Order: sequence, then structure tokens, then C-alpha cells
Amino acid sequence: MKRLALAAFAVLCVIPSALAQSAQYQAMVESHAAANGLPPSLVHRVIMRESRYNPHAVSRGNYGMMQIKLQTARGLGYTGTAQGLLDPETNLTYAVKYLAGAYRAAGGNHDRAVRYYASGYYYAAKRQRMMNANAELMPINLLEQTTVAQPPRRHRRHHRSAN
Repeated sequence: MKRLALAAFAVLCVIPSALAQSAQYQAMVESHAAANGLPPSLVHRVIMRESRYNPHAVSRGNYGMMQIKLQTARGLGYTGTAQGLLDPETNLTYAVKYLAGAYRAAGGNHDRAVRYYASGYYYAAKRQRMMNANAELMPINLLEQTTVAQPPRRHRRHHRSAN
């Protein structure tokens, strides 16, 4: 019971702090979200999940509010040091760009985009590109005839009651 009370107290202490920090970064988040075609709520969700708006968070090679890896940022054009990713503006510039790729690979699904952001979306994006390429190669009349396979129907046996 004491552990539960301590956990509840810790949550109550952390949430107001995170909300105050989120207000501090609101305009910055909205600007980067708009520039990358993302809903700001998705960016806020990732920041809350990754660092609770702590711009100085460092964990296992992940840096800043959105916990982006240096190699990932470099792949998106970043040329600075790992410490440079602790700057909120820099962190959002590259991490939101990466999140936008995850969002596109997820087909606009927020939950899937968050999962892809956390675990990588290379294979999902590759699979999507292959599907799009195959759809472009397929004749239109064949596309119209293509149907999704349905699972087999289970037939219920009807028992007649003895009257």
C-alpha cells in the first residue's frame, strides 16, 4: 500500500512539471509539426513518452526531448555533436522530421507512428514502397478485380429441438 501511495505521489509531482515545460515549448512544437505535416498532439505525445519535456535527457545513446540517436539525426542532415542535440530547437528539427517519416510509414496511424518512432520504420517504409510500386505496375482493370481474401466462414449446425 505504501508503494502505491509513493507511486501516486511521484506521478502527481511529475505531471505538473511536465505540463509547465510543455507550455514552454508549445510554439516550438507547433512550428516544427506544421513544417513537417504532423499534428502537434503527436509530437507532444512522443516528447512526453520519451523525456517528459526534459531537454537534457540522455539515455543509451539517445539525446534530448525526443530522445533521437546521433546517427539518426546525422542521416537527416545533422552535422553537429551529440551534445548539440540537447538544444531543444535542434532536437525538434531532426526528431520531428524523423517522426514525420514514421507517421507516413504508419499511414497516419498515431499509435503505429509512435511505435515506428521508437523502434525504427525502415522495413515498414520499404514494404510500403514495394506495395506502391506493385500497385503502379498492375493494370487498372486488374486492380479493380483484386479483392481481399476473406477468412473461411464457419457454419453453425442447426439442431432441431425435439417437440
